[in-house]
Amino acid sequence: MSSFKDLRIVDNFYQTSAFFPMPTILISTLGEDGETSLGAYSLCFPYYIAGKSYYAMLLECRNSSNTAQNILKTGKCALNFLADDKSLFVETVRLGFPGETSKEKMANTFLEFEDGLAEGK
Repeated sequence: MSSFKDLRIVDNFYQTSAFFPMPTILISTLGEDGETSLGAYSLCFPYYIAGKSYYAMLLECRNSSNTAQNILKTGKCALNFLADDKSLFVETVRLGFPGETSKEKMANTFLEFEDGLAEGK
């Protein structure tokens, strides 16, 4: 059973799907070694919402970040919006703090992973 929730993307995205005051999300990507990496971001916005045959998001990040480099190499990422839970927010802050390598950060996370909707595509 998947825990994913379907969000109906409409013209008024911010009124129907936004998290206030500013969404903080974890962006998961795959590194060259095939391992999942999580990066904490709050600057991620809808770019195309209506009138296109696809959806697009705009992410503002350093081009040297692991997240940016992994997206450039694979062309894929997953946006993980989190429930309003203090322990999740503390973990998101820890994952976004610079210093440790991605492998070190991921070894200490309590977050559980499940296959995404695009698995195998």
